[in-house]
Amino acid sequence: MATVTEPGAGTGAPASGGRAEGEPSFLRNTWVQALLVVAVLVAGYWVTRALGNPAWAGAFPTGIGDAFMAWLDGVYGWIVVNRNDSPMFLYFFNYVSVGLGSAVVLINQFLDFLTWPGVTVLGVLAAWRVAGWRVAILVLVTFGVFALTGLWTESMTTLALIITSVFIALLFGIPLGILAGRSERFYRGIRPVLDFMQIMPAFAYLLPFVLLFGIGNPAAAVVTAVYAIPPAVRITALAIREVPKGAVEATTSLGSTPWQVLTKVQLPMAKRTILLGVNQTIMLAVSMVVIASVIGAGGLGDAIYQALAKVNVGQAFQAGLAIVMLAIALDRVTGAVGHGARTPHVPAPWGLPLLAGGLLLTVAVVVVARLMGVEGWPREVSVDLATPVNAVYDAIQGAIGSTTAALATWTLDWVLSPLSELLTGSPWWLVTLAAAALAWIFSGFGAGLVSGAAFVVVGLLGVWNNAMDTLSQVLVAAVLTIALGVVVGVLMSRNDVFAAILKPILDAMQTLPPFVYLIPAVALFTIGRVPALVAAVIFALPAVIRLVNDGIRGVPPATLEAARSQGSTKWQLLTKVELPMARGSLLLAVNQGIILVLSMVVMGALVGAGSLGFDVVFGLAQNQLGLGLASGLAIVCLGLFLDRLTQGRRAPRA
Repeated sequence: MATVTEPGAGTGAPASGGRAEGEPSFLRNTWVQALLVVAVLVAGYWVTRALGNPAWAGAFPTGIGDAFMAWLDGVYGWIVVNRNDSPMFLYFFNYVSVGLGSAVVLINQFLDFLTWPGVTVLGVLAAWRVAGWRVAILVLVTFGVFALTGLWTESMTTLALIITSVFIALLFGIPLGILAGRSERFYRGIRPVLDFMQIMPAFAYLLPFVLLFGIGNPAAAVVTAVYAIPPAVRITALAIREVPKGAVEATTSLGSTPWQVLTKVQLPMAKRTILLGVNQTIMLAVSMVVIASVIGAGGLGDAIYQALAKVNVGQAFQAGLAIVMLAIALDRVTGAVGHGARTPHVPAPWGLPLLAGGLLLTVAVVVVARLMGVEGWPREVSVDLATPVNAVYDAIQGAIGSTTAALATWTLDWVLSPLSELLTGSPWWLVTLAAAALAWIFSGFGAGLVSGAAFVVVGLLGVWNNAMDTLSQVLVAAVLTIALGVVVGVLMSRNDVFAAILKPILDAMQTLPPFVYLIPAVALFTIGRVPALVAAVIFALPAVIRLVNDGIRGVPPATLEAARSQGSTKWQLLTKVELPMARGSLLLAVNQGIILVLSMVVMGALVGAGSLGFDVVFGLAQNQLGLGLASGLAIVCLGLFLDRLTQGRRAPRA
């Protein structure tokens, strides 16, 4: 996600520098200007309809986009034919593909060799050593869930993919982060790339790597590693930069070489922060591995995907529970490593014997299990959660199904469809100008230029109508997310008890892979665009709530006391002091909320949301690279527009 710098003017700031002295003051308000732009767009739509939808006022011409898709299909065809003949593939991509596929298989075979008792003992002992007995019990419960849901084999496949992709991400990410931390020029050069990577929804990563590595584990491992690299680079660079300059200068003055400064001072002092970056990398890898089931990654993600495709909520719940437990366990273990507070204290003389004893115990358990013929957990020894969950699902549908169906129908007929019709039925050039104008009003001329260019690129890609339909879904979900997030965030900042209750819930929600949010949404609204919107709102809410709460709590107490002494009411205190002074956090909340909503709405194609996400999935399934890649690029363009629109104006430099 892109980072918002501290804003300058308030929301009522003028959109540009010079203004005529006779200009009405209300026109200087940002929101009035935005409403005027929307009014012009609506007027243009109705004028177009009144004129009978002339050709010059329709959607973007598809000729260039069709030609581009045909060219991409030709490229894909050439790759398929020449994959084993072209030197580029023969001596590079094919080797990488075979190596990664072999790595995943070898790690999976090693986990199988350990048998389920050996994996459990090794995992629990490792968790206890680095994170304490509470996390060790959590890891034990996690392995129990893998076993009792009958998904042990799928869980080990997912774990093998995560290990492989995280190793690749850290192998490249940490050195790049070190370089960025030590070189200002390199940091300035790589930062826009990291911003762009974090704006891109996860779905947009899939097709390019399928093109290079084909369907299966190699593509899944690479796409997961690339998706998870940004936090490794960013946080490592931040850790190196935060090492006190005095320590570096003192070491340098004693004659240390740059390598000695790095290895003896910077890395040891930055170790804890770098480990937190490793934690974030692992959590992103967990999210992407589940999504990568669309390109044949297998494991728990494939189990969820297959269950959702059949609208089998019970099976989806079982697989979702397993991936949720895996995500929480990995988060707690790696978070404890980075924090270091709950690591059991072991006297130095006992450290090596304790490690040797743990390894010997693991080996003994594995040997006994192998001699007894034990391997993976037997599927027949499992608890059937699917049947009771499906029974609950049927009961819910019987009790409130008509209500949720009516709500979904109302949302489609009165909110989504009219907004989609406005964006697809208006002249493409008017929609583009409106997008550029809104970005200019809220974020400046550069953002307006980028936004207008992004919409033109969407049109040239030949997916204008589907892109506008996706944008309509994102806007509706974003409005709901921001409204709910601001209200809950304000309440959280006002009540410490409520904040203490809500904080662990938000922690857990931000740990869950986005794929999982589709399960309860489908349970309530079956399939379609509405469950995708519901999942997007729930997925993006935690980030918005946290940022609003942090922003309001960050207002200086002296300022609040001064306002109270002037007789301000609680409402005046909120609207005149706290929210304006927390504007930076609010802008970041809006930015992050909308980008998260986009990523989830696109993923909603798996439950019938259609539009660009469906084109990506359909392109993958039917080998139509042109349609899939064009849709993926359009998703990136929408993300770029939404990011620039919500970044806010940069503070002028002193």
